[in-house]
Amino acid sequence: MPLFLLVLEEDGRGEPKKIEFISEDPSQAFEILKQEQSGRAAVLWQEGKRLGTLQRTKAGVWELAH
Repeated sequence: MPLFLLVLEEDGRGEPKKIEFISEDPSQAFEILKQEQSGRAAVLWQEGKRLGTLQRTKAGVWELAH
């Protein structure tokens, strides 16, 4: 299974973090990020390849930007 990395920068909403996880697909990132405050952005990487930036809006909708 591939190794994924979530990188959260210092953004005034929380401390910077790097979270590694192993999963069949990147969907596990959503479960991990549920614990973070809305509005925080996280860059998602898969084995050194940047997949995009995930961000949950105040309405609880996930946005993905490349």
